Amino acid sequence: TQDFYDTDPRNEYLRGYTIEAIGPLPQVFARQAQASLGLWGQDLRDFMLDYNHYAGWGLVGECLPSDENTVTLDPVDKDSYGLPVGRVTFAWGENDRRLFRAGVEKQRQILDAAGAEVTWNAADTAHLMGACRMGSDPTTSVVDGWCRSWEVPNLYICDGSVFVTSSGVNPSLTIQAIAARTAEYITRQARTGAFLTRAKYLA
Repeated sequence: TQDFYDTDPRNEYLRGYTIEAIGPLPQVFARQAQASLGLWGQDLRDFMLDYNHYAGWGLVGECLPSDENTVTLDPVDKDSYGLPVGRVTFAWGENDRRLFRAGVEKQRQILDAAGAEVTWNAADTAHLMGACRMGSDPTTSVVDGWCRSWEVPNLYICDGSVFVTSSGVNPSLTIQAIAARTAEYITRQARTGAFLTRAKYLA
């Protein structure tokens, strides 16, 4: 449901979240149970016997963009080719924490109303986005509106990294739409011979 997706001025946070039904595979379910409930060994095995009696819900909340969250080149660590490896710096903002606390509590209320006997939550994350954000200004973005790199004109980036915010939904369909749109653009440009001349975005 997206009943809680839009910004509500009565909330202590901006934006919102989607609640979705999920069915984690047994090994994922076991890992989450171990991490959240501290189960191990025979206790975990016994717990897993009821795996098919559990219902799983997921919370997809919008994590607001922050200049503090970055991907930079590590000044020390190198890969096998001697090139600097990427270093990810990320921290939840206060808005993010408030949003997720509210979302978890809302799910708990719904489950309680449905008569759930046992509830527990597992922290999880997915859909990394935003490292190469799209924009109209090369000084504040990595790609233009067609996902074309400002600095490397023959490079197109068509994944979740071009998002300017994470949104509060699974991004898969939007990524597919962006990729299809960009592919059509590349095809049109190739037919006009646009790639035969070198484009310069930056002076």
